[in-house]
Amino acid sequence: MALAIELLLDESDALWHESDAELCDGYVAGVRRLVRLQAALAARLAEIDRRRAHEPGHLTTAAFVRDRVGVSGAEAQRLVSEARGLAEHDGLRHAFASAEIDRPRVAMLLHAAGVSPDTFARDEQVLIDTVARLEMSDARRAVDYWRQAADRERFARGVEQLHDRRGLSVSETFGGMIRLDGDLDPESGRLVAAALESLVEPTFLDPTDDRTLRQRRVDALAEICADHLRHGDVPVSGGFRTQVTLSVVPDVLRGEIGEPCELSGLVVTPEAAQRIACDATVTRVVADGGRVLDVGRTTRVVPAAIRRALIARDGGCTHPGCDRPHRWCDAHHITHWADGGSTSLGNLRLLCRRHHRMAHEGSVRRE
Repeated sequence: MALAIELLLDESDALWHESDAELCDGYVAGVRRLVRLQAALAARLAEIDRRRAHEPGHLTTAAFVRDRVGVSGAEAQRLVSEARGLAEHDGLRHAFASAEIDRPRVAMLLHAAGVSPDTFARDEQVLIDTVARLEMSDARRAVDYWRQAADRERFARGVEQLHDRRGLSVSETFGGMIRLDGDLDPESGRLVAAALESLVEPTFLDPTDDRTLRQRRVDALAEICADHLRHGDVPVSGGFRTQVTLSVVPDVLRGEIGEPCELSGLVVTPEAAQRIACDATVTRVVADGGRVLDVGRTTRVVPAAIRRALIARDGGCTHPGCDRPHRWCDAHHITHWADGGSTSLGNLRLLCRRHHRMAHEGSVRRE
């Protein structure tokens, strides 16, 4: 093992003189040596565990690995479980030691072995040969079919356990950023990923779009949610559909700094307020020192009839090179209605939310 590590380190000092083919072949050979080294370490750990050689300094093998190697408790437990599993399955251990299969495939097969140990013992070599020749996603699918055939009820329970582990947290961080953190069950996750990618992928065709992939996904998620609030079957509470609320004074909509200028409690810029108010429902509220004196009738800034005419005329986003459909677009006032611009066809254009933001907040020339 020490020799294998030394060989890898020695080779790293003289890479500049190697040809492209030598670099690639050397990398593949190095990975195979690393896999064999991982297998040898797993065998050593299994022997430590069998002898309880870690005593008396540590109560468990996992505690020994955690403290002496410096990995997390979860990683230590994973390494011990791997070592124990390999010790029980000769074919799997030999395939790992010869670098026929790598560590992720080992983990996949050890998980499968727990479904039905007797059936796995019968099919072990067939499964090893199968996963060794397949790409990881195909290998996982093949093993899942085997697991389902080996023990249908247990496989179904495993799927249900994944479903039960789903969860999503939405919290506000310092500075007003909203953090999403969670795990989606496989079925829901694929639906969400497909929906996001349907909006993200077309943006790569725009050479002027300099957003990162992470930023594109955030914008795509916001578009999906905005579309749902606009067109979806959302619940009604207190006579109002679920919504975010923009609270501003008239001066803000004319581009001046004023108070309040908030989106559901978050302070926003006058430019952002103008953009949001461009295509929204507006309710006039007259207040004096925080006391509401009068609430006017709620009106739609862009009536449905004018929006239909906009859709017929523009089709979708009118920014050059953008092909976003009208469903993902806002009606943008060329001259804002707070500045005296009319809500008429001649003063409106459809802009997707990205280009609408750019139009109001200075990233593109206003038209």
